[in-house]
Amino acid sequence: MLLSPFLNTLSQKHLSVSFKLLANIWTKERKLEYTYPYAIRGICNLITKPFTYSTCKHSDKLRKFCTVSECPEMANTEISGLPLKDVVAKLDKFAPRSLAESWDNVGLLVEPISKKKVKLILLTNDLTEDVMAEAVEICADMIISYHPPIFAPLKSITGRSWKERIIATCLENKIAVYSPHTSFDAITGGVNDWLASAFEIKSSKPLTQSYANESKSKQYQVEISSPIVDPVRAGLVLQQIQIDVEKVTEDNVELLGDISAAGGNMKMTIPCSKSSIPRLSSIFHTHVRGTDNETFKILKYEDYPLPGVGLGRLCYLDKPLKVIHVVELVKKHIKLQHIRLALARHRNIDSSVSTIALCAGAGASVLRNVKADLYLTGEMSHHDVLDAVHKGTHVILCDHSNTERGFLKIFAKQLATELLGGNVEVVTSKVDRDPLKII
Repeated sequence: MLLSPFLNTLSQKHLSVSFKLLANIWTKERKLEYTYPYAIRGICNLITKPFTYSTCKHSDKLRKFCTVSECPEMANTEISGLPLKDVVAKLDKFAPRSLAESWDNVGLLVEPISKKKVKLILLTNDLTEDVMAEAVEICADMIISYHPPIFAPLKSITGRSWKERIIATCLENKIAVYSPHTSFDAITGGVNDWLASAFEIKSSKPLTQSYANESKSKQYQVEISSPIVDPVRAGLVLQQIQIDVEKVTEDNVELLGDISAAGGNMKMTIPCSKSSIPRLSSIFHTHVRGTDNETFKILKYEDYPLPGVGLGRLCYLDKPLKVIHVVELVKKHIKLQHIRLALARHRNIDSSVSTIALCAGAGASVLRNVKADLYLTGEMSHHDVLDAVHKGTHVILCDHSNTERGFLKIFAKQLATELLGGNVEVVTSKVDRDPLKII
């Protein structure tokens, strides 16, 4: 059924072989497992422009079978697509960039100048050159790469290094790149919660708590007040203070409600950032002088924790498990035949586990000094593992991206349906994999 809109665009003289056969030829030649809508995109890419990374022995034959204009037009016609800015807005709402670690580089990293709708998104854990070739072949409009392909600053975009070549290829092919990384780690229902779903748990909590820090959730709240000597003058002073405060709204200062003048006092409460407090104090003391009853008070620290949001998870199991059972559950969940295990000192494979502290990726810094029966992460240094086992904690290591990649398959369905309303096709990379393998 998905092929019919495409077939209707072609005259019968161009269909000397069935398009199903062409799709089979393409998927077999490319050694991919895409369904026919994506095979159609690949065939169109063969027809309309030469391969960037490889050539196909069937390409000349394919060009004899049909004629098309541009590859993006050959996407599933049931998919309308969305503007890039709308897709980015949905992603930012799903996992706010403010939740990412300060050292991280998240959000829209590559934005093509030419505007076009996003009809096909490729999800990958790492944007390697193999994944880049895959994106070009299926005519992806956007790549969501969990790990940011741009981390250290780039001083040039040339063909000298593989990271530069990837960015150059994205720009050349008008492919946008978005990276969520630690914002996906922190959110409820994100990467760490996916990793925790390997077990039946009674409860869990973040190891590193995230706090609200949006523009309307300021860190501090100050109260400024002064007795009213002259009501007329007090009104003018209040008005001038309000004007001066509003001038510094660019520094994340906002008025909370109205400035009040009642009961013989004028009073104003302002939520603000810590760096704004000296400026507010200066404004207040510029306009209010001459009495010992003037006050400028910092009332409270206003940040509040976001329930269930933050890095890592401390999981309390519904029922205690033996270490060997935990190992089997992890292998089944991550789909690995082999993982690495360090048993705690004086413990064995049948020791009981009631609490598991986990962190996707490189979890040493998040897990360090956390009291738990077992640590689960992608990688830790030799000395961090030694420290853990001497403190009575077992350690399971699965290699970095193996503890992250499985979330993308879950997220692909959520992105396509809930976030983007069925207006964009979403596929996960077939060639993305952890570079390390235990043999």
